[in-house]
Amino acid sequence: MKLQWIMHIGLFCLVSAVTAAPKPNIIFIYCDDLGWGDLACHGHPEIKTPHLDRLAREGTDFHQFMVASPVCSPSRAGILTGQYPSRLGVFQHFATHEQNVERGMPDWLPTDVPLLPQLLKDAGYRTAHYGKWHLSGGKVKNAPLPSVYGYDDAAVWVGPGRHVFTGSVIDRSKGEASSFLSVAATEHAIRFIKDSGDQPFLINLWLHETHHVITATEEDRKPYPVVAEPQQTYYSAVTRMDKQVGRILDAVEAAGIDENTLIIFSSDNGPESLNTHLEYSVGVTGGMKGRKRSLFMGGVCVPFIARWPGTVPAGRVDEETLLGGVDMLPTFLAAAGQALPSGFDPDGINVLPALRGQKLERTKPLFWHWAGTSHNENWPRFGIREGSWTLLMDDKKIELYDVSKDRGQQENLVEDHPERVDRMLKALAAWKATLPALP
Repeated sequence: MKLQWIMHIGLFCLVSAVTAAPKPNIIFIYCDDLGWGDLACHGHPEIKTPHLDRLAREGTDFHQFMVASPVCSPSRAGILTGQYPSRLGVFQHFATHEQNVERGMPDWLPTDVPLLPQLLKDAGYRTAHYGKWHLSGGKVKNAPLPSVYGYDDAAVWVGPGRHVFTGSVIDRSKGEASSFLSVAATEHAIRFIKDSGDQPFLINLWLHETHHVITATEEDRKPYPVVAEPQQTYYSAVTRMDKQVGRILDAVEAAGIDENTLIIFSSDNGPESLNTHLEYSVGVTGGMKGRKRSLFMGGVCVPFIARWPGTVPAGRVDEETLLGGVDMLPTFLAAAGQALPSGFDPDGINVLPALRGQKLERTKPLFWHWAGTSHNENWPRFGIREGSWTLLMDDKKIELYDVSKDRGQQENLVEDHPERVDRMLKALAAWKATLPALP
């Protein structure tokens, strides 16, 4: 009897220890207009990204992560809400009130929908946002502060409230402001990590690079003494961004929270289009067709590296698992042990098993709606991705690609698979029917 009682106590303690496992800290680092091919670990022959290379060695590098939109604001809206941005009326980037009205858009991301920071705050997390905001136009009056979205602390640019340089020790006399935006944002993030103690936290660290204006200080340029312009400035900016990732890794290690911190690195869309007035925007897609503003792979397939020692397998490259920006909200809630709000069915799914290295059978396709300027490779208005198959369309043409065999989307297979095309078109039509009236 006594032995049974001891065994019962031991089992109870074991179960209690499992159920009381600490909630992981979450740091989501989102770059701006960074190309999939701009990382050394993705094969770039010249750009130096030692800290991102380390992140990949110590975590898993996913090669099939798709953002919710090929431009800034709607891509970011998909992260925070777990919903397709068109469902919220966010079709392009937030601009002036007049431009937003012309596009049929609100002036800011709605605050009356389930929001990642607020949901994690309700789960006991400290929450912070540092860096680019752009969930409202930079010149729009009366835009809600980040605190309304559920953040305990914030310091931003292209948004309301405290600017990222406020409270920073950055000396901006040594170069243009854009050379220091991410440095200042990272400073705030490190301070927040140190101040969090034992309380779990969410940090959205949304960096400037490589959005226009792309600049570099003389210190930034030191790794590239013989590289010609415009590549020298671009490469220097990417490496400066990489240093901020290293600072975060060091801060997490110094705080002793390595094994209980999920760090994800990604980008909001593909690299800026090549043109003369943005001469330093020379990012690369790694051979994929399309760039920013395009639903082809180069516009929506971006870096996605996850590190969580002991949970996310180290040194792994996943070339198959399809992940989406709308998956982040349900995934982060699952990692925190927090249920979805009652009655809320996000567009994304919980991909935590994939982060853990398990095979994921995706039950929902991914959809896109692009309402911006249509030309060259920007023509697709709608897209759907099922497994390795991507269908793109506008009112004039349809294209179908198997990106598992044709990542560069060079061979249109629409004539070879009429049944698949018909099925995907019906699924896309059904999805469009669930959206509010489109402009």
